Amino acid sequence: MRTRLRVLPVAVVIGCLAFAGSASAGTVSYAGTVGNGACDTARNVAVSGASRIEVAVSSTAQNNTQVLAEILTPSGQVVGGGSYTQYDTPGSGMYTVRVCANYQLQSPPNLQYSALVGTGVAGQHVLTGPPQPQPATGGVLGATTYLGPVASGKAAILTRSGLAWFTLRTNANGKMTLRVFDPIHRTTRLVQGLTGTYSGTTLRVSGHGLRLVVRSQNRVTFASSNFKAGGRVVRGHFQIIA
Repeated sequence: MRTRLRVLPVAVVIGCLAFAGSASAGTVSYAGTVGNGACDTARNVAVSGASRIEVAVSSTAQNNTQVLAEILTPSGQVVGGGSYTQYDTPGSGMYTVRVCANYQLQSPPNLQYSALVGTGVAGQHVLTGPPQPQPATGGVLGATTYLGPVASGKAAILTRSGLAWFTLRTNANGKMTLRVFDPIHRTTRLVQGLTGTYSGTTLRVSGHGLRLVVRSQNRVTFASSNFKAGGRVVRGHFQIIA
């Protein structure tokens, strides 16, 4: 079954997280509940100049990487997404952040989450590590000492037979899981226990006879014994933290 994200038809903005722009830095934490397969209410982040906006989120979901924070421009365009995401604004403006959950059959109808939002100098990290806020109530996230790349997301490239989809997530032990939809043979393959390495702007995921290469988060090359494809991402996106 494909994971689908159902977005609430109306985003109600509550509260305002106001920051002073690139001249100073600040962080605000908040907690809430998001529906399984929906988005929570958006929150304002006002910056007075070119600034870095970073968001980290954790939750009580069965698969915590499927609860994502999104950063939206004043026009409503999504410019960042993931359990940790960042964006450098070109100038001042009223941006928004929201928490969304990809639908998971094994998760309850509503999921508790905690989010940490920070702003600071454009091009410089605001949140360290990034930090992983704990859920407000219920559920305990286990600590991890894994220091390698963390990648998640779902993206598609265009082939002659249609869209080839790649869904990637990183487990707590650093091993990666990849789901591949092959449009040529109309099959879906789920492979666990893969190893990921990151160098420069290139992520390489390999194991069990397959190899996925993601360059600059927007170009994908994939090879296995019965399916090969490559091209620019045309749908979705990957989030890579190295």
